[in-house]
Amino acid sequence: MPTQKTATTFAHNESPKTEIASLLADCAFKYVYTRDNPKSRENLRQLMSTLIGKKLQKAEPLVTETFASTQPKTEKTSRFDVRVVMDDGDEADVEVQLWTEKDDYAKRLSYYGAKLYASQATKGAKYKDLKKCYQIIISQDCIFPNTSWLLNLDISAQENRMFKFDTMHWCIIQLNYLEQAIRENVGKNSEYLQNLLDLCKFIATPTRVEPFEDVYEDLMAFSADQIEAYRKEMEERRRLDAISTRKYTEELIKQQEEEIAEQKRAIEANRQELAVNKQELAANKQELAANKQELAANKQELAANKQELAANKQELAVNKQELEAEKARADKNAKERDAYAEILRQHGLL
Repeated sequence: MPTQKTATTFAHNESPKTEIASLLADCAFKYVYTRDNPKSRENLRQLMSTLIGKKLQKAEPLVTETFASTQPKTEKTSRFDVRVVMDDGDEADVEVQLWTEKDDYAKRLSYYGAKLYASQATKGAKYKDLKKCYQIIISQDCIFPNTSWLLNLDISAQENRMFKFDTMHWCIIQLNYLEQAIRENVGKNSEYLQNLLDLCKFIATPTRVEPFEDVYEDLMAFSADQIEAYRKEMEERRRLDAISTRKYTEELIKQQEEEIAEQKRAIEANRQELAVNKQELAANKQELAANKQELAANKQELAANKQELAANKQELAVNKQELEAEKARADKNAKERDAYAEILRQHGLL
């Protein structure tokens, strides 16, 4: 999905000599929507009505205190941009971003949403008294690539059927997709989408148009000193971001170099193991050849023994035949002696 840049840090009004701050600058956003006066309260009410698609009677900003766990040394410390309580008791956190930080934004939104929801639970409170919370992010850059200008998400789960937990709602607006939404005329069949689209157009390019005249006047009243201070703050943030990016790149390169070195060591170890295996294979081949030679010699010896055994069997057979013939002659001679002795006895000679 193509991306388009729709706003710069500072826009220009009708007079080219006067700069006007972007509503995506958190200091300008807070100046317009959180000051303690009726106009700012009305601006905030109209903003929240547009963002959540529900006509509100009032919307009050809350003190955006820093929040962290009871172990501040081990848990990240964060602060809401603008925290709002509405007439029905529901709360919202509105975050504005001129650029996307190098972080896991889905987890960041989950973390902020969890903190926002959990912050309602005071000691002794009942869970049924917890109100629905809205996490709203308006970003100039793309947070979730290949999606849309508007993402409305609820906590839900599926087990045999879909059911919704009415506890947390995310509204994510990505202005880099705004021009595509305008071309597609996404608000033609929805008053909510049309109002939201008009708001996004104003945020992208502030002009004196209804119903944002008061917001425009407040942006114009944002002093030159404040703009200059904000410009310096943004420059410092960009500088620190560049340093952070450079450090991240250096750490990534170092990590990759360590991984490459480790891979080279692993390759060298594999080569050495392969050489040892080759030597063992050569020794095994020699042993196998010797065993084959020994086997061949044993086969020859066995063949010779078989021949000798056959010759012995033949000689034994011949000897057996001779023995049987000798025995037959001896038996014949014995019979002849017995017969001759019998004749001698008959004649009284024995």
